[in-house]
Amino acid sequence: MPIPATIEQPTREKYRIALEPAQNALASIVLVTKREEMPGISPWVAQTRASMTAEEINWHRLVIIGFYYAILPEAGLASFPDYLTTLENTDPAQLVDKLMDAYLEISLQNNPEKKKEDVHWEQILSSADEYVKFLSEGFEEGLIDVEIETKAYEYVIDPPALKELLAQHLRWFWDEHLAEEWARAEPILLETIKAFQTVNLKNMSDLEIARYITGQDLDETSWQDCIESGDVITYIPNPHVGPYVHKNTCFNPPNVIFGARQPEDASVRIPELDRADIVARMSALADDTRLRILQMIAENGEMRSQDIIEEVGLSQPSVSRYLTQLTVTGYLQERRVNGAKAYTLNRDRIEKTLKAVHKFLLES
Repeated sequence: MPIPATIEQPTREKYRIALEPAQNALASIVLVTKREEMPGISPWVAQTRASMTAEEINWHRLVIIGFYYAILPEAGLASFPDYLTTLENTDPAQLVDKLMDAYLEISLQNNPEKKKEDVHWEQILSSADEYVKFLSEGFEEGLIDVEIETKAYEYVIDPPALKELLAQHLRWFWDEHLAEEWARAEPILLETIKAFQTVNLKNMSDLEIARYITGQDLDETSWQDCIESGDVITYIPNPHVGPYVHKNTCFNPPNVIFGARQPEDASVRIPELDRADIVARMSALADDTRLRILQMIAENGEMRSQDIIEEVGLSQPSVSRYLTQLTVTGYLQERRVNGAKAYTLNRDRIEKTLKAVHKFLLES
């Protein structure tokens, strides 16, 4: 009997766990654009980036960052090649409309005082400067790469060239870098989904379900918009994101990408997932500065970010990056104290990491 790719819980209609190959593959493709260190992600990401030339990486960043909202796949596609076929058959103007609609929605959300009628596309698309200005005003500070968006403008005003760029690059990336890896990972992802079939979550709240499935101590405030969206949330296990969790409310229904893992109380163990989980957990500790920060907080108790920065003696951006990495990987818990970020050690995460290593090496 084949393993089902989707799990539906008849006693609860607020979530589903599904393979969603097209959306799943895109999440992996996006990781290759990241330049900053992300401890815990799959080695495939760094290996793929290292195999690409500087020119290929630049084109990849243009396609993924400059046109992310144009290439978002619909739910329910059977495979990434099916998505590529759909993309190749799409009217070029529809790709631009899809991109602009997303930018407009983001701009209105981030600027409540702005009205839809205040947005004049003729002016926005009159020059690269106006286009970048519109994006800069719509997104949070620091999220817009001026160089990439300036180049992207050349394709936005030439839809046929845009479609050709997107279709050719994504097909090339699939054929050259992801197809073989997906063939390796897909059976493991299906085993992940099957493992969650054995768990009854009907008595859990929406937030408890999200935390249980992802294995992360998700912040209630930042997840409120997703878990209370009124839609069924699709949880998608990904082979490469490790401890990082991405909620995509731009999809309808929304989806959550999480690192493929097994429920702690699953009746069947999958060695590949156990091993990947341990690598993800331990990689966050394989850095002297991150270990120093953990030790410091263990000795002093809760510490404000500014106190940690002063104690470590590195720049604010560097320490903030380390704190984010340790928070995302679950070793630190973050909260606001009088407007400032404060951090405490997540002892439960550390204990579970040690138990996981013990179980994998000494009880298998």
